[in-house]
Formats: sequence, structure tokens, C-alpha cells
Amino acid sequence: MPPPVWGELARGLVSFQIPAGIDPVLLAAWWGYIGLATGLNYYATAWFKDKGFGMSSLTGYIPALIGGRRIEVSAWGKTFTLTPENLKVFKRWTSLALEELMVIFFLGAIIGMLLPMTLSYAFAKGYGLSVTWNMPMWLAFVLRDLWGPAAFWYGILVGVFVLFKTQLGIVDAVVRNMSDAAWKFENIRKFFRNDIRYLYYLLVAVYLIWAAMAFIATAPGVLILISANMANAGALWGIPFLIYLNYKMPKELRLNWSIILLNIIFMIMCIIFMTFSVGRALGLI
Repeated sequence: MPPPVWGELARGLVSFQIPAGIDPVLLAAWWGYIGLATGLNYYATAWFKDKGFGMSSLTGYIPALIGGRRIEVSAWGKTFTLTPENLKVFKRWTSLALEELMVIFFLGAIIGMLLPMTLSYAFAKGYGLSVTWNMPMWLAFVLRDLWGPAAFWYGILVGVFVLFKTQLGIVDAVVRNMSDAAWKFENIRKFFRNDIRYLYYLLVAVYLIWAAMAFIATAPGVLILISANMANAGALWGIPFLIYLNYKMPKELRLNWSIILLNIIFMIMCIIFMTFSVGRALGLI
């Protein structure tokens, strides 16, 4: 990337102000996609549960529809006996999780968003590209101009594999968490004969049909802006619910006050970005 683009990035990181001409909707989408806003909490919960870590080894998991067998999935979570030994193991695991989230994930999320954002900005600025149907092909366009048709198709393949992996993970996470939440209701468990696989794969089918319809309704860039901004909306209920659940736990297992404070600050920032985004969408800003 040209040095002036790196210079703009450096100035933006220390200016603490929104540059003139920035679209609030686009900026709010960028913020919403950092760590998937509050969505990562649900990702991590489902992943830990299905891997059978900790007490989730007693709750069951969602097995494969073909080749799998019916697994009894508990509608409720499990807790351990509050003994000194168990608490010691619990605190060790929470320390490791906190280290991973705050050091590896937090820094990785910032870098992982800044670099693609800066690269996309350089493409758009240098080649006069716009956020339209062809946005996923920006890399391929640039590679074609630099190294010819072969590089163009290489860029297409890279884009396909990156987007496929990302979207596959998102679809699975959304459906897995919806299934897990719905499994709390006894009527749903009875309807699906206490086999969570049928609920899970039904929701997968509904999700894929809806996504196929959305893809022909508007440009991919617009869909990304909508979904990313919805991630900010998740903070409005996700974080208060997290705090509520935290204080329903035994005192020995509750989060440290500093983690609660960070979540509240994050929620406020999500609200600010979402307010600007909705205001622009409604023509109020």
C-alpha cells in the first residue's frame, strides 16, 4: 500500500475524531464487526458447550443428522460443587480465557480489522471503486491490473474460500445458538421428539432459503452494512442480560467488576455508533 495511506491510518488512530465525509452507517458497521460486537459471547458459549469443556460435558451436544445418533441435550446448564479444589480449577480456566480474549483476541481483532480496512480503502481510492455488487471482487480487480488474468482468477478463488469459511461459521453459530436457546421450551422439545438435530437442521434450511432470497434483493455491500449494524443492536440486550446472569451466579463465580465495567463501556459505544447509523439511515443526520 502507498505510504500516504499508511499515514492516513496512523493519523486516524491518534486523532480521536471522525474525519469529514465519513458515512456513519459504514463506520458503525466497522465497529459492529470488531469482535462481532456482543455476538462473540454466544459463539464462545456454543463452541465450549459442543466441545464438552468443563460442565458442558454433562449437557450434551448437537450431533450430525447423517451418521450421528440422538443425544440427550439438557435444557439447562450445569454447575459444579463449590469446593476449594473446584474453585481453584475454575479460576485457572477463567484466567486463561481472560488472557486469550484480552491479549490474543482483542489485539488480533483490532489488527484483523485495520489491515483489511486499510487495504480496501487503498483499492477504492486508487481504482475509484464503489461499495456495490462487485465489492468482493476488489482484490481480483487489483491483481488483474498488476499481474494479468491468471492473478485475477487467483483473487477470485481467495475471495470465495475466505467468504465461504466465514459465512459457514456464521450460519452454524447463529443456528446453533438459536437451537440452544429454543431448547429451553418444553413444547419445542416435545414437538421435535427430544431430538435437537431436527430443530437445528430445520433452522439451517430456513436460514439458507432466506439468505438466497436476500442475495438477489440488493448488493452484497448493503447486506454487509445491515448485518454489521445489527451486531451493534445486539449490545442493547446482550450485555444487560449477561450482567443479569452474572449476578444470578454464586458470588464465588461472578465476573470481576472491571469486566462488567468494560462491557458497559462497550455497550455505550455500540449505542453511540448505532444512533449515528440509524440517524443517517432515517435522514436525520
